[in-house]
Amino acid sequence: MKGLILKDLYLLKGLGKQFGLVFGFLMLWSIMVKSFEFLIIYVVIMCGSLVMSTMSYDESVSFNRFALTMPINIKTLVRAKYVLFILILLAAAGIGVLLNIILPSFWNDSEQAFEWSGIAAAVAVFMMSNSISLPVMFKVGVEKARYVYILCMLLVGGFMAGSVFLIEKMGFSFQQLEEMVSDLSISALLFVIAAVAMGISYFISVKVASSKEW
Repeated sequence: MKGLILKDLYLLKGLGKQFGLVFGFLMLWSIMVKSFEFLIIYVVIMCGSLVMSTMSYDESVSFNRFALTMPINIKTLVRAKYVLFILILLAAAGIGVLLNIILPSFWNDSEQAFEWSGIAAAVAVFMMSNSISLPVMFKVGVEKARYVYILCMLLVGGFMAGSVFLIEKMGFSFQQLEEMVSDLSISALLFVIAAVAMGISYFISVKVASSKEW
């Protein structure tokens, strides 16, 4: 499985320049406007498409069909994609944390820092959206899975925004809710939900991929 992950990382290396240019532009923009919430969310969301990019390369050369002629089973192929996903997730979250610590020093205003619960929410949305789109990717291919991924991001984001709206309609402010429930509790709950979703997604992907003719 290590070789499969390294293969995908080498493929992603070619996308590094494009991603780096956009990231650099958004970094400068964030410093100018003294707010980098969008930059952190962009990093997390864009990383979600990287696993699909590696699968797109695999489909273009029928790599999975070739790999299955070697001592590699379909479960290993699926597991490699999920491990790659976790690695990208950790890298994106790490970048978000560093930005949250470093960037406010440019304008000496710690209040401009992105809330830690905000980073946790972005990562959780990213995980839940991919938990749905990854099985679709193994079932019908990358192109259709991309649309599902975008739709899931919109639905999950809309659900969270709608929840905040309903809470305010019920007479509670989001600030009051934050005072009642700590950021740590919110973050822990989000990660538990996302982790469970990813676990279920993995088993579904294995079942779907095992029944598919490569």
